[in-house]
Amino acid sequence: MSKTVHPILEALFAGAEPSRQPVNFSWRLIRRKGRPLILLPPGLAAARTGLNLYSAQRWQAKLWRALLPLILQTPAAKLFEATHFEADATSEIMQFMARQMGTSGDAVSLAAIKFCEARDRSRLVLLLCDESGRPTCVIKAGLNAAGQKDTNQEANFLEKLPANTIGCIRMTGRIKHPGLSAFATSYFPGESPGNDVGMEHLFQAWLNTGSPVRLESLPTWRELDAAATKADPDNWQAVKKVLAGKTVRTTLYHGDFAPWNVRAVNSQNLRAFDWERGQLEGIPGWDWFHFIIQTSILPKRYSTERVAAEVEQLLHSERFKKYAATAGISDIVQPLLLAYLLNHRWVFKPMEGGRATVALFSFLSAHWQLASAETVPDATSARPTRFWPVDMTAIHQLRFAAEQWNNLFWEPDLNSSIKPSPHAQFRDHWPVVLITMLLLTAIATAQFHSNTHLMFLPFYIMVCALITWKIDRRWGALVATVAAVVGPLMMSLRETGSRSLEIVLWNTLMRFIILQMCVLFVDRIHLQKTFFRQRAAPGTYHARLADTWAVVLFSGILFIAITGFDIFTDPHLIFLPLYLFPCIIMTLVLSLRWGIATTLLATIADTLIEYYTNKLENYTIAEVFFWNFLMRWGVFLLVILLLDRIRRENILFSQRKTNGN
Repeated sequence: MSKTVHPILEALFAGAEPSRQPVNFSWRLIRRKGRPLILLPPGLAAARTGLNLYSAQRWQAKLWRALLPLILQTPAAKLFEATHFEADATSEIMQFMARQMGTSGDAVSLAAIKFCEARDRSRLVLLLCDESGRPTCVIKAGLNAAGQKDTNQEANFLEKLPANTIGCIRMTGRIKHPGLSAFATSYFPGESPGNDVGMEHLFQAWLNTGSPVRLESLPTWRELDAAATKADPDNWQAVKKVLAGKTVRTTLYHGDFAPWNVRAVNSQNLRAFDWERGQLEGIPGWDWFHFIIQTSILPKRYSTERVAAEVEQLLHSERFKKYAATAGISDIVQPLLLAYLLNHRWVFKPMEGGRATVALFSFLSAHWQLASAETVPDATSARPTRFWPVDMTAIHQLRFAAEQWNNLFWEPDLNSSIKPSPHAQFRDHWPVVLITMLLLTAIATAQFHSNTHLMFLPFYIMVCALITWKIDRRWGALVATVAAVVGPLMMSLRETGSRSLEIVLWNTLMRFIILQMCVLFVDRIHLQKTFFRQRAAPGTYHARLADTWAVVLFSGILFIAITGFDIFTDPHLIFLPLYLFPCIIMTLVLSLRWGIATTLLATIADTLIEYYTNKLENYTIAEVFFWNFLMRWGVFLLVILLLDRIRRENILFSQRKTNGN
């Protein structure tokens, strides 16, 4: 029997001495980081049911939750402490559970107990099942003084909730005694939402119908004012000054609206739990900010730039703009979000992610130029903040370069984006689709009737870029897939050496990579134009060769390896996108000039290798050599120019202080 768990259970289930109606329970104790997490019953089905109390967020935790019930059925179950406990059916908590289930105290089916210990607060969450083993009731109990205070605070709030408020749990019973405080709610099925799909309807419904009120009059704001004035006066005064005298529509405020406190059956049917921080008149937007930011920081563990990108994606979405207009915060969204970050740091005081919250505040306040003079770099300075951190080891240089590479292919995953159906898009843009198909046909025809060694890839790229810009990326990706197949197909029909299945498949893959990359970059630029509306570029990067030597060396080795493969493989195989990788890396870590120089080197190498390794006489004419040289260089230049435009306007590549580490 665990000495850690026994006193906790004793405090909850203790009845008269000796027990008048003993009820025996047997569990396995599951720990996390050495601390009790959950007590699970031994059976497979019962263990799976009990794990409904555990909201796994990271993929490792989700895998562990899926495998744990199976592990408990094997000899490996002995690795987990066996916990046996005798409760008294006449005790206050057992009688309360019996009333919730409509049964006697000795017939209560207790599926699992989850331990919730944060700082000095000690609470338990109990899951009850009916006779068939289906979960029906959840009881939250506070044990020590701090735990009882939080439990009573949450129960008091739930009692005040307006009837028929969507997304809120309902209290079905409550007990309040000097030694025990507990309340019960009905069990709600579902899983933690992975993004905010449909939540705009919830947040719209939570807005109060009264007249707008000044921020300074709200209890949440006064609490923040008191805490931040002491802990972070400079930043707080800068944010407070911008928001002074502003009015908002108040909202029902959860206070910790995160995936682990929310369950959803679908986008229209979800419930929020753990309302101990709830307010009937809260600040609009803060729950939405909390969901996006804390999901990014804690389960996702995104970098500061990635979290900021998710935030920008939310703020510029049409559904949030509609919500902001209704809530009366359209003109103060950015400082209001900074105020949320200060509130999270100094009032909420998270056990994890506090440093990430501070870093995000510093990054966004500088980016939006809304922080104190000590935080925001001088906007008039001729030399911007260094983008590339100095004094980094080779490993750190490569990791930093890998982060920048990943940023190129970033996709928002916490913000829902509802797009019109392809059928509706075709109906609205059929002339663009028709023109695209005609251009694609014309280019393929020209390629078929020309010299088989002439490159036409830039023309295919322009067609893909056109439909991507005019409609969206889905159509661009579709046309790019067709174009990736058409080129090698035309060559195989004219050139017997290119009819090998391996050659056709390889060349199709290479064309597919570069065409899809161009479609992605064009779509990203189009979205940035919509989001940022010609926002001032962050400036020129100032990375020195001495600070990036490991990445430059890696790019050189990669370039030599690609060149070697190109020389010693079949001359009909194309390596164009592989040559592009060193060019992209050099552009990201140094500058556009270095990228252009690398593209010229790659173009010369690829064209000369093609010229000297191809034994067919009809390729030796100068016109083909120079045509392909210009086409290759055009493709390389197009890609890195798109990349540089993305880098200059996307918050993922914004400059910030790194302190050299």
